[in-house]
Amino acid sequence: MSFLYVTVPDMEIARVIAGGAIREKLAACANVLPPMTAIYEWNGDVEEQNELIVILKTATKSASVLAKWVEDHHPYDVPCILELPLGRGNQPYVSWLQGQLGS
Repeated sequence: MSFLYVTVPDMEIARVIAGGAIREKLAACANVLPPMTAIYEWNGDVEEQNELIVILKTATKSASVLAKWVEDHHPYDVPCILELPLGRGNQPYVSWLQGQLGS
């Protein structure tokens, strides 16, 4: 099981990414975390922007396909898409997740 950690500019994009990934059976579930402030350097300037975090839950074998799908549907030129491989989880949840993904 893996999580993909993705930052997005607003709730509309969060819904597009989360809903689309679930409909495509690339993610079983998504959590959208409340707005936070991102501070980063871009083109030589320090930028500050409100963003949301989308955590997509998927099978490890599907993570790279999901990451590519997110990249293709993301509005940023360089989106933050990070895979977080997980160890064990409670078996009923892992079984549900695998069932949602057709694994």
